[in-house]
Amino acid sequence: MSATALEAIAVGYVRQSSAKTNKTEASPLTQRAAIEGRAAELNARFVRHYEDIGISGWNPDAERPGFEEMLKAARAGAFNMLIVYDVSRFSRREVVDAIPIVTELHRLGVTIVSVCDGVFAPRDTMALIYLIMRLDAANKESALKSKKVRDVKAAQRAKGSWLGGQTPYGLDAESYVDGKLPLMRLIHNKAESANLRRIVALIFKHMKDPNGRKRGQRNPGTLSALCDNMTRDKIPTRGQRKGKERANSTWQVKTLKGILMNPAIAGMRAEPVYKLRENGTRTNTLIDYRIIRDEDGRPERICEAIIPPAKWFVLREWLRGRGQGEGVAHGTSLLSGLRNADGKAILTCACERPQGALNSGPKPVYRCTRGSSVPSKTGEHEALNAVMQSHLDAHVAGKVFALIQSATAGDADVETVAIMIEATRVFSRSIERPETAAERTEVVTERVDANNALSELYDDLDAGLYAGSMGRSRFKEKKARIEGRITAAEKRLGELADPESVTLPLAEWLDGAENGDPLGKGSWWARAALADKRKFIELFVCRVRVKSVKNSHQGRTRGGYDVAPRIDIEFVRPEDEEGAAANSAAA
Repeated sequence: MSATALEAIAVGYVRQSSAKTNKTEASPLTQRAAIEGRAAELNARFVRHYEDIGISGWNPDAERPGFEEMLKAARAGAFNMLIVYDVSRFSRREVVDAIPIVTELHRLGVTIVSVCDGVFAPRDTMALIYLIMRLDAANKESALKSKKVRDVKAAQRAKGSWLGGQTPYGLDAESYVDGKLPLMRLIHNKAESANLRRIVALIFKHMKDPNGRKRGQRNPGTLSALCDNMTRDKIPTRGQRKGKERANSTWQVKTLKGILMNPAIAGMRAEPVYKLRENGTRTNTLIDYRIIRDEDGRPERICEAIIPPAKWFVLREWLRGRGQGEGVAHGTSLLSGLRNADGKAILTCACERPQGALNSGPKPVYRCTRGSSVPSKTGEHEALNAVMQSHLDAHVAGKVFALIQSATAGDADVETVAIMIEATRVFSRSIERPETAAERTEVVTERVDANNALSELYDDLDAGLYAGSMGRSRFKEKKARIEGRITAAEKRLGELADPESVTLPLAEWLDGAENGDPLGKGSWWARAALADKRKFIELFVCRVRVKSVKNSHQGRTRGGYDVAPRIDIEFVRPEDEEGAAANSAAA
């Protein structure tokens, strides 16, 4: 119904920049009561409230759906009086931004009423001037408050202080004063930090363990198993320990993954990265963390590490690969769960998803991990893509042994030699001294971190943070320092990689083969444990890709099954060679 000139029809607008009631501004409940009371005093028929809770009136990019809905109703003539608690609830933006809205409302015949500031009626020039002055004052007050907060936070950040908010799991905030500046430092929470160390130790212990599919058997290092066990053992979540709203919370995989992905547990300062909407505005969905770095590109320290940084970087890569079919190895299969040097699944489907193992039934198979309810994309297989484990295992092992036999026969080609060199390099790392392995992990971590720092530096350049001649000069200096770190790390890795003193046990692998069959009775392959076979395959194979077939009987031969037309095998190659790991042998 349209408002008439004879009747005052009022609506209220309520805004609070924080979802929590605090002492700095009136709560939504207080604003609503005051607005309705003022409407009664003015003999206006009150219709409804429009609200934006937890939304800033200062930020010009903030979406205010309640405010937009109110303007839409005003343009439709649904009311002729807008009541706010004070003009700062209306807007804290620059006056030049607020004036068009005020003048439009007045042009529509809407009287603006502030409980704290008075009545501002249309066609009242002095009232309009006063309202604009109050809006300007609100803007300046907000700007001054923001500047003070920014200055204090800048000083606190320069001192390495924790800047407030909920502390990461495993850490508590301890207040102290430096001169007159209030600061906070992060310290270990004894119980939570001990639980984190236990969790990470279990993950690393069982990271590559096969996980049986029998009832009651479970890999204790998976995130789901860790969550279930902590809930069972009544290890409290942060919500149970501190919160009221989350006092009944339980351990969830998503929560645990978020805790472990936070660089703060490795002692590094970081800022959260949130998912963006299509229009570029930020959501509240946390998707990652961005490590804050110094001028040399090294992570800034925020506290003593709970998990050593080198170990945390390995953990982070493992966590980032926790998608469907990307978990631990399942059952007693040879190929499921194997990882290449890049941490990617070796066994994959033609649709690029990992292949998992189905070990139940008389004929275990590997099959695509695409869910049955997930529609296939253009060019992907429609039916289930599966292959019998025994057929694929024998085919892949046979290809590797053919490569070894070629190398030992003295007629190896260049590609075979390159593959053997890389396999030797990987093998040498598996038998090297613990102190050498530890140093290699540290150096690899340094190289990965430096490369990440370089990537982030270029992101900042694209964002315009190094504009102008001075900015460009600063960019070049930081780039040179980071590239120096990468060069030093690669040089040291080259020194640590010394396969010349190590040889592959080729004779042992070929020993005992009847009639020259390295997979036959009495062979090393027939005698070896599954764990040794899996390590053997990882030495030589980078990827096994299984193509789908429309006819499930395709490939049948007398006395067996030929899977060769369906399988592509990529063997390992030295990293410094062009087209590394791209030696694809159509098998």
